[in-house]
Amino acid sequence: MTAPTQTTDVDHQDLLRTAPELAAHAALVGATRDLMLAAATTEATPAELEAARAAIAAVTEELGVRVRDRVQRTDLRMPERVRDAGPQAQWQTYDLNPLGVPLRIRFDGDRAYADLVANALHEGPPDLVHGGISAHVMDCMLGGLVRATGTRSVTATLDMRFLAPTPLDQPLQVTSRIVERSGRKVWAEGWIEHDGTRCVEAKGLFIRVDGVAT
Repeated sequence: MTAPTQTTDVDHQDLLRTAPELAAHAALVGATRDLMLAAATTEATPAELEAARAAIAAVTEELGVRVRDRVQRTDLRMPERVRDAGPQAQWQTYDLNPLGVPLRIRFDGDRAYADLVANALHEGPPDLVHGGISAHVMDCMLGGLVRATGTRSVTATLDMRFLAPTPLDQPLQVTSRIVERSGRKVWAEGWIEHDGTRCVEAKGLFIRVDGVAT
């Protein structure tokens, strides 16, 4: 059973950012995701593709003048702050890294919820979500929930079960919950559903780490 998806939207940038200048970076990452999808699915002519490649190369050169060793990150306590704000607040994952699957996660106690529509970039078997993408989403949902409860942790194990095909371009409901705590260990489980059918299940063990950025 999933939580209702109708919420009063809490703007992630306005309410929760510790550095407002990151908003422009997040907008660029969103545009980059759009570009990645367009590049993967376009039926442009060879001449149009070459023109687009040259334009992208020029932008890449411009952005590469000043670079960091690692990608930008928001406040590591962001999930905890969102959870404290109540179930109407939403945590946007990977808003500064175009490689990750972006999720807007809502927390309610020891549970978390998100909605997802996977696209062509996430394809494994024809018209279905790649199993590795499902694992990535589950790790984000389980680990993000553990971090939101105030436990900075790393993933020790993540066990996946694929129960039914997970379709692309269809609304998916993603849920996670904490099931047990013992010392430095936290166990969580989660699942991906489509139209009431559970497609993927995951169980994970997370180990609390102290004094380490995660």
